[in-house]
Amino acid sequence: MLKKLTQFYYPETIEEACKYLGKKGEKTAVVAGGTSEALRQDNSIEALVDISRVKELNYIRKDSSIYRIGATTPIQDIYKCSDLKGPSGEILKYTAGKIGSTLLRNSITAGGNLAAIFPWSDLPPVYLALDAEVVLRKGKPKRTVPVENLINERPNKFLGENEIIAEIAVPVYGKGTGTSFVKFAKTANDYSMITVATRVTLKSGKIEQARIALNAVTISPVRIKDAEKILEGQKPTSDLIAEAAAKTAEKAEIRKDFRASKEYKREVLEVLVRRSLEEALEMAKK
Repeated sequence: MLKKLTQFYYPETIEEACKYLGKKGEKTAVVAGGTSEALRQDNSIEALVDISRVKELNYIRKDSSIYRIGATTPIQDIYKCSDLKGPSGEILKYTAGKIGSTLLRNSITAGGNLAAIFPWSDLPPVYLALDAEVVLRKGKPKRTVPVENLINERPNKFLGENEIIAEIAVPVYGKGTGTSFVKFAKTANDYSMITVATRVTLKSGKIEQARIALNAVTISPVRIKDAEKILEGQKPTSDLIAEAAAKTAEKAEIRKDFRASKEYKREVLEVLVRRSLEEALEMAKK
């Protein structure tokens, strides 16, 4: 509970939002969709800066070879966006459609799903698989960093004082690339137990680049680079895929979950990774 919360701010520009965040003598935090506020552990927060009214943070557009998604863009907008196409666009839309209910998808935001990382955050492993970058703003100054850096260091530690996530930049992949997202949960609206996002890029009949990213089954979103190395530079075969899937299950640090044992999840994870890679390769070959 936010026991010391006494103030809400509703900025209309990025500069104004960062100004409120940097207000001296007051402990502030950002909120957009607000779906994770009940889980916030910091009881010292005195003010919340609601950026949901900052229109310049709500958009989906293609810029050259990059899809740019504003931080406050609702997940439902990603799910329904007809401009998102190809390997990157399809996995973004498919994953967005698998997140909770319609009501939740209209509240959860693209940036919020990355800023407040939980085991059930479904988009972060997709961002990892796509080698996405994140644009951070501190008023007008900005910096662009790999999403992987933000995740590995944790957003609450990586972000500077009065700095916010402004945009997720996703590379547009063309022919020869395939993507896949697989989610394992008890029900369609239940929290994920296992999420797998994969990407493979083929060149001259061989796997030029491979990405295998997980969440839910692990404590935080992570790439399994040892398994990726097994695939890269090799011709795709059933045995190769099975080897990469087995390596993923071996290397993944399975988190505790009252819904299933670690042994069960490790066994299921291997199957899901194999299926996801097969699906990604099928798309890449088309």
